[in-house]
Amino acid sequence: MLRRFFCFLIILPVAVACSHDETASAHTRNESSDIKDGVAPRPAVIRPLAQPYRVVAVSGAGTINGTVDFDGPPPAPTIVHPTSDQTVCGNSITEKNVSLSGTRVSGALVWLTDIRSGKAFPLQRRFELTNDNCTLDPYVQVIFTNGTLNVSNDDRTLHTDRFINVGTGQIEAVAPFNDDGEVVPVDKLREPAEIEVVCEQHPWTHAWLAVLDHPYYAETSGSGAFTIDGVPAGTYRIRAWHPLLGFADDSVTVTAGQQASVAIRIRPTAATAPTTPTQQKALTSPAAAPGVPILPTASSTASSTPENPPPR
Repeated sequence: MLRRFFCFLIILPVAVACSHDETASAHTRNESSDIKDGVAPRPAVIRPLAQPYRVVAVSGAGTINGTVDFDGPPPAPTIVHPTSDQTVCGNSITEKNVSLSGTRVSGALVWLTDIRSGKAFPLQRRFELTNDNCTLDPYVQVIFTNGTLNVSNDDRTLHTDRFINVGTGQIEAVAPFNDDGEVVPVDKLREPAEIEVVCEQHPWTHAWLAVLDHPYYAETSGSGAFTIDGVPAGTYRIRAWHPLLGFADDSVTVTAGQQASVAIRIRPTAATAPTTPTQQKALTSPAAAPGVPILPTASSTASSTPENPPPR
């Protein structure tokens, strides 16, 4: 009887420890672990700049109005036939991540790549990315450095979202989900960078983040138009980018208190190649998977360019 009592005392703590539920938002891995593994670096549309952005008073600010066009045939929607999780993902997914009105591009990001001082950031510094029906929404968006990205899961299935710095190939963060309703905050995005988000379980899934360290950006409307306001007088480089179409650069001169116009045309030559399922498999192999924070702590994004080509 006494022996059984002592066995019970030994087994009880083990049972309690094993019953602990480690959810996506409850556990942080060793941040000192190696995070050098990832995929091969690719040309990135955003890279860190040497000079930090400074908030200053802007008098006589001007406005940039413009349009973004695509010189090429519109890409056909991608049709995916999931081989797992069909009860959640369905048997067929049609990905319509490009919207064109004639040649005008909707949902392209436009930003000044060389502005280093100007207006303050908006009060809103929290952004959203959602796993929804085995896709990521939105497909592309701007995130401010040192802002917070709330990554959520609306699917009753497992997702493991990996945040890949395109320019370095490194995995910056991992957001795992066990069920619907979970939210993982990705914060401390400290450097400008182009970030690709991929799902380990659903390799067709992609989203793209343009992490900027300044507020001079816009997203084109359904008619392909955009406006950037509060711009100090001067001449700037401006870039338009859509992950599936590519990017284009131009220059624009802003006069104090005036409106400047620019028409940017993207040619079908410089789209970022997404991470392939083979590369994703390598990311999750025992030899390559880095011990990165489950609650991400380092991301990137701002204005830069893949090789910084001259304005067209």
